[in-house]
Amino acid sequence: MNERKMFELLNNMDDDLLEKEIDKLLEGVEIDMDAINKKAHQKLTDNNKKRKRRKRYSYVAAACVCLLGVTTVYASDISETIKSFINKTPIYSTIVDGDAYYLKERHVLNNEIAIENIMVSEGNLEMEITANPSLSELGEINIIPQNDASTVYHPGGYSEEGKKYYFSFMNKTENNYNIKPFKDFKLVIGRNSYNVSLEKAKSLDLNGKIYTPNAGESNIKGVDIGAKVIDENGKSNIQFVTSFEDKSLKLVGLGKPIEAKVVSTFEKRDKGMFSSSTSSKAEELYAFDEMNTKYKLQIPENAKGRPVTVFETNAPKDKNLTLKLPALVASFDKTITSLPLSIPKEGEATLNKEIDFTIQKAVVKNVKRVSPASAQIEFELNTGGNKNIDIRSFSLNSPDIKKMSAEFNGNKAIMTLEFDKNLTTTNIQISYPQFVMTGNWSIDIK
Repeated sequence: MNERKMFELLNNMDDDLLEKEIDKLLEGVEIDMDAINKKAHQKLTDNNKKRKRRKRYSYVAAACVCLLGVTTVYASDISETIKSFINKTPIYSTIVDGDAYYLKERHVLNNEIAIENIMVSEGNLEMEITANPSLSELGEINIIPQNDASTVYHPGGYSEEGKKYYFSFMNKTENNYNIKPFKDFKLVIGRNSYNVSLEKAKSLDLNGKIYTPNAGESNIKGVDIGAKVIDENGKSNIQFVTSFEDKSLKLVGLGKPIEAKVVSTFEKRDKGMFSSSTSSKAEELYAFDEMNTKYKLQIPENAKGRPVTVFETNAPKDKNLTLKLPALVASFDKTITSLPLSIPKEGEATLNKEIDFTIQKAVVKNVKRVSPASAQIEFELNTGGNKNIDIRSFSLNSPDIKKMSAEFNGNKAIMTLEFDKNLTTTNIQISYPQFVMTGNWSIDIK
């Protein structure tokens, strides 16, 4: 008798009779519930059948353990929140979607340059190196995947601290952030090239306990939050897991930003684009024990990968804790809309054009000429009615704009654009919006 026929037979039996027969069958039999749990999670991606009779299915699963040697637990018995974490992959101190590759240990290229870490996932490629030469002396830097030699990635942004350089790459071939995960690649620095191989990161272990927010707590629809405990050096470190119903949303950071006001600039220069923005550093996060003792969640000193989702805590191991996550920052890494803009030769023009950011809305209120070569645009933010989601910032670009400065503060944003004299019409792209999501999540770890 195969598994399908066994299900049909058991499903046609009376529930009470079935329970008695299963009890007799299981008498004196030990069942490995850890194995059941493990295989249940393995079934998640293959089995999403609807439950018609929850009680009967539990008996069927138990019967199959004994009679068929097959553990079958329905995916619908697992919470929807846990299901949303299936495609997550821990890598360094962060978690990404889908496949990811990373540098397992420091890689010395020559006596002057060493790669400290590299991570690549869908839409993201980061590298940190230490080098004695200055950045200008290093020369052009490119990454070329071995399995796609026609695609070249180059730094889209960088930061430096002493002899350490951190690079965020973009697709040079397509001039966008279309980045596909890869294992082997050629790293070109100046006139030299090096072959580098990465390790594939393992997917999130769903068999381990994942804690989810308490029932009835304030949260935001379409946002799932979880937490795992990582025991290290006798302490309980915390790994947050997040997922969004809208797969275009990406996590930027955990916690509420310290700076509510965001000031940013963008400028086109001879050597490329220059941009800067207010720090997105977040307020400190805490966990509380049963005596309300507060434990700060600290970013590890050697944290790699962004955004950081693993935190150290001084809480004793096996301590019952309640995690508090007031807010998080998420973004759409894409162009939201393109708008034609008519700039008055003098004075102000009312526009009142709505911008739909999917999870929030804004309105372009007006545009005002402030000089022959500049104009100011005013936006009203957060007009969509979702009081738990605030627009933190977004980018505005146009081929006619030489420089842009913006200030986002509460429900208002002002952007000042600089361009060639007497410009009256242009097309502006609104892209890469960031949102502060205030969910006040509370997660019990027991």
